[in-house]
Amino acid sequence: MKKQALAAVIAATISMPSTADFLGVYAGLDYASNETSFSNSNATEDDNNLSGYVAFEHFIPLVPNVKLKYSDLSNSDFNNNDSSAMNAILYYEVLDNDLVEIDLGLAYTDTESFNHDASIAQAYGAAKVHIPGVSMHAFAEVIGGSLTDDDALDAQIGLAYTFNPDSYLLNVAVRAGYRVQELEFDNVAGTQEVDGLFAGVEVHF
Repeated sequence: MKKQALAAVIAATISMPSTADFLGVYAGLDYASNETSFSNSNATEDDNNLSGYVAFEHFIPLVPNVKLKYSDLSNSDFNNNDSSAMNAILYYEVLDNDLVEIDLGLAYTDTESFNHDASIAQAYGAAKVHIPGVSMHAFAEVIGGSLTDDDALDAQIGLAYTFNPDSYLLNVAVRAGYRVQELEFDNVAGTQEVDGLFAGVEVHF
């Protein structure tokens, strides 16, 4: 029985698609120059914020990959605006080749702004398009949608350059782009919008 089980595991591993032939951890930190505004106010203020993420990807069929993200959305010019968003994401790689990568999944989002908070189930999608001949790719990522009157949006697009891309031990990438995040609460009039340019670094090991 043990030999049969082992043989089944080996066969399943060999027959796995190329989209699931690796095991790795991604961790990143971004620095953004943001503008914060509210739909019920004409006031806009600039500030600088940090955000970070960590993702674990594996080769086990049917088990989703995991990603955690955190964004500080506070703005010191708005009093008492301790604002943030945290996302716990489960996703699958539905396409992975030398040119295009596509991830789809679900996200559980915790948001906070002006002492109001909400927990939201959302959809998740991400894509990378590799530029042939260079260690560079374009990327996009979206977390959005809601089944309740609370809502949130996190969308970003940018470019990344990877150093030592052929290393099996550690890859380092620098990235930059544009990101917009929105928070909307059912019991609060108005939507908080934070948007701006960002730059950061990502390690893959």
